[in-house]
Amino acid sequence: LCSPSRASYMTGRYSYITTNSERAHDGHEIHLRKEDIIFPEYLKASGYRVKHYGKSHVGTHKFMDVFGENDSPWDRWSPPWFDDEEYLDFLRSKGLESFSFGETITGRDPSGDGVGAFFGGWIAEQDGSPFPMDATYPHYLVEKACRGLAAREGDDRPVYLQLDFFGPHQPFAIPGGMEDRRRELEETVVPPDSLKEILEGRSGDGVREPRVYGLYRRNWGIDSLDLARKYIIANILQYEVIDAAIGRLWAYLDSAKLYNDSWIFYLGDHGEMNTRDALVDKGAYLNPRVMRVPFLAKPPVSAGYPAGREIHDAVSLLDLAPTILEALGIDQPQRQDGVDLAPYLEGRSPERPSDKPILSEIWSHVMPNPAIAIQFQGSDGQQYMYTYNAGDTVDELYSVDESSMELRNLVHEPGFNEVREEGLNALELALSRDSRWRSYLNFIRLEYAEYFAHRKFDRQHFMGGSLPSHAPEGTDGMK
Repeated sequence: LCSPSRASYMTGRYSYITTNSERAHDGHEIHLRKEDIIFPEYLKASGYRVKHYGKSHVGTHKFMDVFGENDSPWDRWSPPWFDDEEYLDFLRSKGLESFSFGETITGRDPSGDGVGAFFGGWIAEQDGSPFPMDATYPHYLVEKACRGLAAREGDDRPVYLQLDFFGPHQPFAIPGGMEDRRRELEETVVPPDSLKEILEGRSGDGVREPRVYGLYRRNWGIDSLDLARKYIIANILQYEVIDAAIGRLWAYLDSAKLYNDSWIFYLGDHGEMNTRDALVDKGAYLNPRVMRVPFLAKPPVSAGYPAGREIHDAVSLLDLAPTILEALGIDQPQRQDGVDLAPYLEGRSPERPSDKPILSEIWSHVMPNPAIAIQFQGSDGQQYMYTYNAGDTVDELYSVDESSMELRNLVHEPGFNEVREEGLNALELALSRDSRWRSYLNFIRLEYAEYFAHRKFDRQHFMGGSLPSHAPEGTDGMK
């Protein structure tokens, strides 16, 4: 989810934030604490001038402290299209008003009757003219960032710029001028097979999935191939709006003689189901489709790294902070749960340290479903993800080969019993090495007590989690 993911990659640490602020249970942490350190603080202390534009969603207080009183981060999942006074002034400067939608995309209401979730759509014309792309919110943020950089061109200090877009997250806001591209996509976009199977009632034959997926299908209400096609097309167009905005930023950096000398990192905070399994956006489940994100790095030309490399090893957004800080030669006094990706950029594929596994956690979103997942390599050499759903009787196992378009839960398929056990072992071992995961560790050991029957644990924590020295031979604790 937005908040937990952003909190993790900004601190470089597994986050105690497990839900978004808009839907949090009373008592859930939804903002970073004052004493938490986000990596731009290290840059600021090392002499960088740091600048930020766009979304925060981990607490505006951290961003104001780090980026200064000129920052205007917004801390919610939805974009401030209609109440950002600077954006409204930006529109007026272009002779425009606050926009409305001429054509919308909506799901079916969970009751089965009426309009449900609002997914955005196409922005209405104003005074008979198409709403221009350069007036959309992503382009406004880029223009604001370029003005901010240009205002301090005489400052010789190195600069760190963070630009946080809302899109391509739904609700989409598609400007005018993309009608030909839309028609082109209407000829080529095909909804996924998993959606077709669900709409035709063919899914579920021998397939078991956590209950939460069915609930989210009702929540989103993707009930037809036409609706799915419209959603996918709008998603693609929203990407292209942002592509054009980023192109404007690259052009500015190039004109300012900054592009070749800059590190640039491009990433997302979560993925998108994009109508697979009749689902869109993300949810309170740990599916590779919502956990897989773009993560690109462009080093300075002078760094000498080979260009155009694709890394097929498993990496994490947790790796962003240590990679940036190591590249800039900045010490990291606080523990980092990610690793420096420089070896991969050099063409090497080092083994990930055992104390820094790729774990993912979720607690609630539209509905609660506490879950934890690990990505691991099976004995067959393939990459898998095992998800433990603490609030359900069904776990999940996926092959996460990046070439697979459709994912299916393999946890109950007989041919994957060995891989399932490897995933369960990998998750239990990772949790046992880090006390931050103790609640899940107790849960999984109770759930699969028969599986771990050959091992003994101090579940009541009489000895602080470790067994006494006179424990029977062959047992182990939570060290």
